[in-house]
Amino acid sequence: MASLRAVVEIVPIADGPAPWPVAEDGDHRWETLDARTAPAVIGTVLAAAAEWCRPEDLDEDHLPTPAEALGWIAASDYLVIGGGIQALDGQTRVDPGCCCEINDWHGWGDADRRSAMWLGHSPEPWIEQTVDGLVVHQDKDEPERAAVSIAAGELPQLLAALRDDLTGFLGAVQRWVTQLTGDPDLAEAVVASIDRHVGIRRG
Repeated sequence: MASLRAVVEIVPIADGPAPWPVAEDGDHRWETLDARTAPAVIGTVLAAAAEWCRPEDLDEDHLPTPAEALGWIAASDYLVIGGGIQALDGQTRVDPGCCCEINDWHGWGDADRRSAMWLGHSPEPWIEQTVDGLVVHQDKDEPERAAVSIAAGELPQLLAALRDDLTGFLGAVQRWVTQLTGDPDLAEAVVASIDRHVGIRRG
């Protein structure tokens, strides 16, 4: 049976100092976002999110405190969580492309959006809708690459499991922020902001 999981890409490129520990930028790899996500990976995801909503009038050399950077996330009116949805079936795996977002995960369950949904570039994954369900392809420019097939009857179960994973990730984030800052109210505000923008516990 196929599976879907929320992932973030860890790449061997350093974007500069972060206000907390992040994952080592060694070999390129994908990390799953769920209740078991490692603290350093959570740190990487939230460092990228904080940089996304960093106030434009701040000096570029300003390194925020953890509470300050997390406050940007909590107060953001537009927040992007980088990463995407990975489709797997046995030894076959289709990864998100560059510039994809976890925020778009609901589109997998929307028949009107799936075929045109942005799944990233270089490579450029795409979803083909067939009479039997979905075929998830890795790259429009290389149609001969192995694809992941998802039967129509499997999709609701896969999406429910994906929501459970993301809900577990919210819990891991809440624990991480509380441990880092000692401020459970800030942790709740950060989780609420992520949930509001990604639509995990609602929608």
